[in-house]
Amino acid sequence: MADTLHLLDQALDLGHKELKLLLAGDVDEAFEAAEKRGLYTSQALETKASVSLNDVLSRIEKLKSLQGQLTTEAKKLHASLKADLGRTKKENVRFKGYLGAAKGTPRMTNMFINKVG
Repeated sequence: MADTLHLLDQALDLGHKELKLLLAGDVDEAFEAAEKRGLYTSQALETKASVSLNDVLSRIEKLKSLQGQLTTEAKKLHASLKADLGRTKKENVRFKGYLGAAKGTPRMTNMFINKVG
């Protein structure tokens, strides 16, 4: 009985750690924590020990609430990265414009003129 509840508690702890990692921007560590959290949750649900359904249900509801918070933070991080990529793309276009101005225009624009003479 304690094993199922213990696994769910570990999953909750990992979920809180994952949320802190997402807020810090450490996506790789958050991904690893999410993998472990999913493993603990699936192991807890696969155990056949008799446990109080109310205890299991309360922990699963906490996990559901935590998942909502994680999803919200992940969406915010995604939007932030998308905005950064958009700004980088605009900067790249601007720098290409500066490059064209710095090189100048060629003196001969007509390619049909014989330069040899």
